[in-house]
Amino acid sequence: MGASRLLFHLVLGAALGSPLGAAETEVPTPKANASATVTVTAEAAPVDLARTPNPVTVITADEIRRSGAKNLAELLAQAAPGQLLSFGGPGATSSLYLGGARAQDVVVLLDGIRITDASNLSPDFATIGLEGIDRVEILQGPASTRYGADTHGGVVALYSAGPGKPGLSGEALLGGGNHGNAFAQASPAYAWGRGWARLDLRARKEDAPTPTTDPYREDAAALSLGQQVGEEGLLSLTYRNHYQAQPIPYDASYPPPLYAYQPLYNPDRESSLRNEQLIGSWRQGFGDALNLELSLGQSLQDRVEPGFGAGPERFHSQRNQAVASLSWTPGPRTRFSGMLDASVESVGSPSYTTAGNDRAEARHLAMGLEQVVDLAEGLRLVASERGQKDRIAYTFGDGTGIPERGSRAFVGKLGLTWSFAQAWRVYASFGNSYNTPQLYDLTYNLANGYGDLGNEKSRTLQLGAAFAQGPWTAALEASRTAYSQVVVYVPLPGFTYRYANGTDLRVQSLEARGGYRGRGWSLEAFARSQEARNESVAPELQLRSGGATGRPFFMGGLKASAAFGPVDTYLRWSWTGSSYQYVDALSAVDGTRTHFNDLALGALWSLGQGLSLELRGEHLLQPRWTTAQWLDGDRFRQNDAYLVPVFPAQGPTATVALRYRY
Repeated sequence: MGASRLLFHLVLGAALGSPLGAAETEVPTPKANASATVTVTAEAAPVDLARTPNPVTVITADEIRRSGAKNLAELLAQAAPGQLLSFGGPGATSSLYLGGARAQDVVVLLDGIRITDASNLSPDFATIGLEGIDRVEILQGPASTRYGADTHGGVVALYSAGPGKPGLSGEALLGGGNHGNAFAQASPAYAWGRGWARLDLRARKEDAPTPTTDPYREDAAALSLGQQVGEEGLLSLTYRNHYQAQPIPYDASYPPPLYAYQPLYNPDRESSLRNEQLIGSWRQGFGDALNLELSLGQSLQDRVEPGFGAGPERFHSQRNQAVASLSWTPGPRTRFSGMLDASVESVGSPSYTTAGNDRAEARHLAMGLEQVVDLAEGLRLVASERGQKDRIAYTFGDGTGIPERGSRAFVGKLGLTWSFAQAWRVYASFGNSYNTPQLYDLTYNLANGYGDLGNEKSRTLQLGAAFAQGPWTAALEASRTAYSQVVVYVPLPGFTYRYANGTDLRVQSLEARGGYRGRGWSLEAFARSQEARNESVAPELQLRSGGATGRPFFMGGLKASAAFGPVDTYLRWSWTGSSYQYVDALSAVDGTRTHFNDLALGALWSLGQGLSLELRGEHLLQPRWTTAQWLDGDRFRQNDAYLVPVFPAQGPTATVALRYRY
């Protein structure tokens, strides 16, 4: 990031600054308390959704509560239907293809700190609980200039709970239902004059889609503390601890000489994990123009997988991260923000060479700059850039290692939004992103003598138009991402393989949505079309090879709500169309040629004095599976039976719960 480029930004900002008046002093408050029409993720400072060129979805504390979601996957399945694919059942592995990007191209943040499991190939959103979370934002599109590598598709940002009303407050929830459903939650909080403390305790169990020895089960705790310091300072601390065990009875063998797929069912087979995060932050204002934010965090993951015949496989991931940002607002028309981001992550995983564990360590150091300029009334420009260094060292279980690998990347993004005629807005952005090769791919290649791998790269163009007037809203958004140097699996003779760069991948999507909010009722609808193509192969293979699979081609849905006195009702329906998926039973990529309806109904009845009754019906169109049906493949290629081939979806679920808020 050259001095001339930095000087250009400073001179431009000073020239466009206006002496019309200084920006108002902002007393720092918990980001979870921001308005539903404001994003605290897309830019370095909070900004109204209608003023940023970045497509963002905000999910507030009340919306999280009303959704009934127990983990991030369940929440995202409602917020981005068809873009989250689940392997079926409570707590099952769930991947997010945000904006049509690949599953590994989205990063999860908690209070600005990464909590993605570095030992996993892609984020598993079902392993991230909502305990202690009062706000979720989904930022779609390249986010490397703000959040670094692996964000071609965007980020999902979680924000821990802030203070409730003064004094003692909180809520308790107790419920159950069919399929062995049982869940409980207690969230006491206490707020004093300039600070707060909140504890969130949760537990849950539910049977898998087919019979298993043990059900899915989880328990979690979260503690958040905050204290204002002086007139313009805020200190906060968050700790979260989440454990879950997930039945995975679906196994397979590939006996010689044909190595053909043979389904196996083991009701004792399961995986388990524990996630912990500890994050502290300090936000400080210095008069009207300067704001400083410093966050320090540690994220730990311990995961046990059942393995394939050799016993359980144990993985450990740890990330320590520090992020500092300083925003300067010299006038009402411009803002500058600078950022430093440093992190160290380590991974322990089953060894290639011994019965011990391999160990990898990665170090990242980055500097970023963002400038915002109001060019004219309703016309706003956002420009950002980031330079980052990455270093990876790997040691095998026998003590040997591979040479330390280093890389550098420079990314930038430019966005423009124009609001006019009071009700209309158009916006566009262009940016690039990158990621270092996935740790497994890189170390497998180096351990077996297949050579190094280069960074994957992408360029994304996003266009949008939105209308909002009175009770009506509508939006049309399009995006196209061009990947280069994509790492792909290359089969070799003798049932071996390697990884290589070189594939060009193109992902594009078009989404339309609209809604009407009347007095006591609302209706929203959306339709989305998307595709991914591997442009490095023949046209007839482009949709089903080299990173192009996994995404449904079309999806749509409706959301409706209506209030009848003390009773609020809702309906959610989504339709997910066909896709190309890798199918173990065929040992090949194949078109599923099926669709998946997902219907949920619910009623929330206020009984007065803070007490409410919640009735929910979910997965209402899914057939119930038996073990014999899975082994025989009877429901394979049956509509509504699964989102990912072979793994059955959970059958119709009905729950009832009592919630008490005080």
